[in-house]
Order: sequence, then structure tokens, then C-alpha cells
Amino acid sequence: MKTEAEGSLTIFSALSLLLILSFLLALLEGARVSGLKMMDTLAAETGMDCVAAEYQPVLWNKYHLLYLDGAYGSEQFEEHKVSSRVMEYVAGNLSKSGENSMFRTKLCEAALMEYMLATDNEGTGMLRQAAAYMKQHLPEDIAKKMYQQYQDGQQAQENGKTDYSVEDADQAIVNAKKEKEEDNIVQDKANEDQVQDAEKEKAESPIQVVLQLKQNAVLGMTIPDMSSVSSNAVELKDTVSKRQCETGTYHAKKTEKLNVFDRVMVLEYIEKYFSSYTEPGKGDLAYEMEYILCGKETDRQNLESSVERLMLMREAANVAHIIADREKLNQTLIIATSLAGFSGNPVIVKIVQIGVVAAWAYVESILDLRTLLSGGKIALMKSSSEWNVDIKKIGELVTDGGKAKECKDGLNYQGYVKQLLFAVKEKKIAYRMMDIMEFAIQKEENSKNARMDHMIGNMTCEMRFEAEPLFAKSNSHGGQKLGRYTFVKHQKMSYSNE
Repeated sequence: MKTEAEGSLTIFSALSLLLILSFLLALLEGARVSGLKMMDTLAAETGMDCVAAEYQPVLWNKYHLLYLDGAYGSEQFEEHKVSSRVMEYVAGNLSKSGENSMFRTKLCEAALMEYMLATDNEGTGMLRQAAAYMKQHLPEDIAKKMYQQYQDGQQAQENGKTDYSVEDADQAIVNAKKEKEEDNIVQDKANEDQVQDAEKEKAESPIQVVLQLKQNAVLGMTIPDMSSVSSNAVELKDTVSKRQCETGTYHAKKTEKLNVFDRVMVLEYIEKYFSSYTEPGKGDLAYEMEYILCGKETDRQNLESSVERLMLMREAANVAHIIADREKLNQTLIIATSLAGFSGNPVIVKIVQIGVVAAWAYVESILDLRTLLSGGKIALMKSSSEWNVDIKKIGELVTDGGKAKECKDGLNYQGYVKQLLFAVKEKKIAYRMMDIMEFAIQKEENSKNARMDHMIGNMTCEMRFEAEPLFAKSNSHGGQKLGRYTFVKHQKMSYSNE
């Protein structure tokens, strides 16, 4: 028979063991809860990595850009398609832990909280991806030199701006002649001879030569065989740059514009991955750089518009060269005096001189474009040794199919197109790039309905996990709902730094 003291001791020992066991089980459950959180985090991260690995293949293989097609090849973008894919991968990762594991947990819900599409923020995210890719292949010091070239190109155009044109000069001569004819003072024979000489000079002047040339299309004067120009055309009404695009739900502040270094990288990316007249492609449009610059439906229209812009650029640079060259400027003054000196008005002579400068620069520019379009190089600002046109033979070189001599350190055709693109707004560049990318994607059998405004660049997904208590019914380490632990995880997926 146990004594009362022994019985009390036995009960105390049992209670103590029970308390110790409860404490140990609580500690074990706490450790299990921490393990559950780690397992859920690992499953969420791995699942999102699996989703990210399903990037759109054409965008990567052809353009080295990473985007997830949120519509998965269908016509409609729906958030649940992405969240369902996330659930499938995460649940699959959790199932690998086994039903007999002490870390039994399951994913109950997954939903997209926010996501950014390629077309959001005027396409800046896509441009940043392109710039980031090029930074791996182009040293920063080279990019800085290129940026200096763009500045030099803009400066050359500024230096070549004038208040008068060839047309203004011709009109000034016409007006001066009328004033002389209306003069009531009877002219002597010398004055009549002077006017007649001016008429003869006018017929052979650079101004008249260029007025005749301007009646022709620039494209026809710079490309000898127009049959070689691509006839490709596209329908633009439903392209990224024309339609109302889908928008993401990303709540970050509006992305800042590209810095100058990134902008240079984007232009290098365009040259690397998009075709042009001198290096035509086999896509829907053969001249893609020209499309990004001009945004027209046909290759011919884009090429024509590009050449016209290049013509204006070269004219400005060549005007700046003539103005800076004292010998050439004196030649233009002599010609202007012979054309308008009879007026006796120095203002008219000055207007005509500027017209002669413009005419000379125009013809030089035609030869420049012929060289560029045939694959040669022309300097942004020429030296005297690189100049081609003798003003006394201004019409001969054009009609004889002459070209400008190549400049060793000059820019090629693509380089000049990039000069023009440098002044184009980023949104236009981004959306027109995506137009071409979309054409390329839709040529694939399984991607006929793909759209760039369905492409996800980054997203955040909210996942809710649940697990049953195992060693203890209650634990302060995990939130409980109806006897279960509930864990909420916000997992981000991003292909870029946006």
C-alpha cells in the first residue's frame, strides 16, 4: 500500500512529465511551423522560377528579351491563366515532400497582385531590357564616344540652318528684275548689257540646276535601280503603335526616361537586331530600322521618308562646311554677285549667296546619299579633302551618276539612321520596335494570336498556404484559422530591374 505522500509524489511526477512533454511538443510544433514557412517560401520561389522559365521563345531567340506571354498563346489576356499556372507548379513542388512528411502543407490560393506588361510606361521597360543586354557587349567608354557623335550630328545640323533657301534666292532675283523693269529711269546700253549678262548667268547658275533637280524624287536620284527596292507592306491598324493596348496593374511610380547612356545602348540594339536597306531582312518588312524611324506601311514609303530626312541632315552639315570654308564662301559670293549684282542691293546679293550655298550643299548631299545607300561611309562634318562637288560643274556629277568618295572615319547608312532615331521620342521607338517583334512572333504556328501587350515583364503573386497542426493544437508561431495554420506569401518574378 502506497502512503499518501508516495501517491502525491507519483501524481506530481506524472504532471511534471506531462508538462515537460507538452513543452517539448510545443517546441517541436514551433520548429515545425518555422519549417513550414521555409518550405512554403521555397515552393513559392521554385514555382515562380518555373513559370518564368516559360518565357516567350521568339522574343528570346530572335531579340534576347525575356517576357512571359500572359495569354499563353490565346487571344485574351486573363490573370487567372497565370495564377493557375503558378498554382500548378507550386502545388507540384509541395507534393514532392510526401504525404507522410511532418511538413505537410498545401497551396490553397494564388492570385496576381500586380504585373507590368511590355507596353506599360510607354514601353520603357522593354527599352531598359534591350539596353541592359547591350551593356554586356559594349563598353561604356565606347558608348560615350557614340553619344558624342550624336551630339556632333545635332550640332552640325544646327550650324547649317539658314534663313533662306534656293527658292528664296530665285524669287529674289525675279523680284529684282521686275523692279529694274519698272524703273522709270531710261537705262543706258551698259545697264542693258548688265541685265542680259545676269540672265545668261541665271540660266547656268547652281540655283537653276538645283531647282530642276528638285522636281525629281530624292529616292530616284540616289538609288540607280528602283526595281531593287522592296515592295513589302504590312497592315498597321491593329499594331501596338496604333491600337488601344492592355495595361498592367503595377503600382510603382512611373518609370523615368532613359538616361543618355541607355539611349545609346538602345540604338546599338536596334542596329544589331533590326534590318535596313543596306542589310535587308526576311520579315514582314525588309527595312525595319526605317520603319522604326518613320512608321509607314510599306518598305518603299519608309525608305523614301528616311532618305528625305537624311538628305536634310546632309544638306545642313554640308552648308555648315561651306560657311566654315572661306575659299568656298568667296566662290558663292562671286556667283551671287554675277546673278544679282545688277540690282545694286547688297541684301538681295546676300539672299542669293545663301541660295547658292544651299544649292551647292544639295548636290553634294545627293552624292553623299548615293555613297551611303551603296554601303559606303560619309563623315558627319567633311574636311576639304573629302569634298566632292566643283561648283562650276554642279550639274554634271548628278546626271552622270557620280558618288561622293568614302570617308575613312565616317558613318555608314545605319549610323545615319541612328542619328535620326536619336531625336525620335522613346515611346515611338519602343512601340514600333514592338510592332516588328509582334509580326515576328505571330509568324510562328503556336503564336498567331500573341500580342506584345500580353507580355509580362514582372509580377507579384499572393499565395495562401494552409497546414494542420501536428504536435500541438495551438502555436503562437503561426496564424490559425479553424484549427489550421495559414501562411501568406508575396512572391515576385522579374526579368528586369523594373
